Amino acid sequence: MKRINLLPKEAKAKASRERGLAYALALLVVLVLGLGAVYVQQSSAVGESEQQLADLQSQTAALQQQIAVLMPYQELQTQRTQMTETAAQIYDTRVEWSNFLEQLSLVIPDNVCLTSLSCAVPTTMLPGSTTASEAATADSTAITFVGQAWTHDDVAEFMTRLGLIPQIQNILLTNSAGPAAQGAETGAAQPGTFTVTAELRPFLTAPPTTVLQEVE
Repeated sequence: MKRINLLPKEAKAKASRERGLAYALALLVVLVLGLGAVYVQQSSAVGESEQQLADLQSQTAALQQQIAVLMPYQELQTQRTQMTETAAQIYDTRVEWSNFLEQLSLVIPDNVCLTSLSCAVPTTMLPGSTTASEAATADSTAITFVGQAWTHDDVAEFMTRLGLIPQIQNILLTNSAGPAAQGAETGAAQPGTFTVTAELRPFLTAPPTTVLQEVE
């Protein structure tokens, strides 16, 4: 038996519109629920990120406090390192006078005797005194020998032997008086006198530019 729809056309159109609205409303509800789920998820992720940031900031502040507490020790270590390096430079650039005097005693001829010996380290070889102006005006004469000899040849031999000492250079004769010039008044034979100067040989390692300072 054939079914016949007795509803008017207007009712059919209204029912079709209502079904379309229901579908649209259901789709809208699904979309809103999806957006809500995404929002909740992103909010949770942002909250976790903010918590991690807060933890990192807290750790950074704690580390900065520790660094501030340890900073004086770092400065002390730096000062100790600088002092150790300065002390090593001073040790490497020291003048070994005991070694020099021992070598001097081996090169003095039998006919020569020293009556005076003055030694000094030039300012250009001292720690903290290596500027160009000081190097230009400093007195380079470090050692002065005053002695007696019977002949000029003895003085020359003494100067030649001084050249064997590695610590000195530029050995110069300042003055020399022979025996006859001094013994003429009394008639007695007296040795002549002489004065010889020399310079300390520059260090292979430059002296430090600073001097040691006491740690407070």
